[in-house]
Parts: sequence; structure tokens; C-alpha cells
Amino acid sequence: MVRRLVALFLVLTLVSSTFAAPTSAQSADPEQPSTVNPVLFFWGNEDITECWQHFDAEGSEGSAEDGYGEEIDGGDSQRLEVSITCEMRDAFNEDVFLNPNGKILIEFGVRVDHAGTEEEEDKNLNITLMKGNLEVARKEFPDLTTDEDEQIIWELDVDENTSRWNSSGDEPRIKFEMSKPGWVAYGTPCDVALRCGGSFRLYYANNQDGMRSQIEFPIVDAPLEIIEEEGPVEEEMLPGFGLLSGLLALAMAGAKTRGRGSD
Repeated sequence: MVRRLVALFLVLTLVSSTFAAPTSAQSADPEQPSTVNPVLFFWGNEDITECWQHFDAEGSEGSAEDGYGEEIDGGDSQRLEVSITCEMRDAFNEDVFLNPNGKILIEFGVRVDHAGTEEEEDKNLNITLMKGNLEVARKEFPDLTTDEDEQIIWELDVDENTSRWNSSGDEPRIKFEMSKPGWVAYGTPCDVALRCGGSFRLYYANNQDGMRSQIEFPIVDAPLEIIEEEGPVEEEMLPGFGLLSGLLALAMAGAKTRGRGSD
């Protein structure tokens, strides 16, 4: 009886370790989203020609040391023209599901500088949330104070377009757009005192100014109906599944043989 229980214990241990292996490997990647890792952080270079995002709060490697990037439109441009898109550095390893009753919290630290005059082609700062190439939400921010830090906070209800984000195609992207008249120095070159154009600063997650640039997603486990719909896990997807089957058969046979010998 004792030997039979020991054999059964070994079988259960093998089963649990085999099924736990893929989950542990997934949750070990700090740049991937999970229920315990739901915040997407933003990074980039000094002039925002490169802007990327992932879920590791400590993953600032390659990002601007000052904690922000700044686009400066000067010289003869006489306008501040902004069109910047930040993308995931890596694709999701698996589909991401959000609480259908939850909210997506979008926060960005910015600083804009431009002239106060108004022109027909002006466009206030617009921030667009995209799921892959699909635009799911856009918001305009018309009342930003010039040449001062601004903390943008935008809450977005989860809906049918944002409740599921498929891997390798639906990763989130953020786009910043703006068009404003710049400072004009009539008859003189642009310099420190008399500036032409304007500037747009985006704070990154490693800034030292207390600004937040991140998106918090209300991530939940895959719904039961999705798991059932996609069917059981294939044997080849489980590492060591064939070995486990063999060990399971041997353990059960051993337990049966020892049981007979003790009768």
C-alpha cells in the first residue's frame, strides 16, 4: 500500500511540473504582459525618432539618459509639426484579455512650446491608441499650457474592440500628432532669445521629473469559454510529454506489480 502511494505521488509530481513549465516560462519574461504585470512603459531616444514600449519598469536600456525625448522644429520651418508613433519592441507571446468591465488608464508626461497665434491649419495635440493597425480610440488635448510640464491622464472604457489583443498582430501602438505655429523672429536668425518653430517633449518612464508615461491594462486570465473553444493543449506543445507518458505507465505498472506481490 505504501509503495503504491509513493508511485502515485511521483506520477502527480511529474504531471504538475510538466504542465507548470510553460506557464512559469511565460511569466518569467518581464517585458511581457500578465495579470501581475499589467503596466506598459514607454522609452525612446533623445529626438524621439525612435520610441518603443514594453512591460518592464526596469528595462530602460537604450533609452535617453535624461528621461525624455524632444522634437525641436526650428530654423526656417516656423511651425511645430509632430507625428510620432511608439510601438511594442516585441510581439506578445500569447493573446491578452482585458476585464470587459475595466478601464484602460493612459498617462503621458509632455511639454509643448509654440506661439499663441492661431492659424487655419492648426491641430491640437491628439493621442491615438491603436491595436495593431486598427485605431480604437483618439482624444484631443486642446488646453495644454505652453513651455510647462503637463501630466496627461486619459481613462478609456474596455469595449468589444479592446477586450482581446491577439499576439503577433494586435500589439498596442500610440500615436502623437500636433501642428501649431512656431515662434517667429522677424528679420533675425533664430537663436536662444528669438526662437523659430517650437518643440514637443515626451517624458519616458525613466525620467527624474515625476512624470508618468505608461498605460495600465486591466488584464485578466483567458475566459473559460475561450479555453474550451480553442480545445485541449496538444501533446507536442508540452515539453517532455512523451517522456511523462512513459514514466506514468512504468509507475502505474510498478505499483500494480508490487500490489500483487504483497497480496
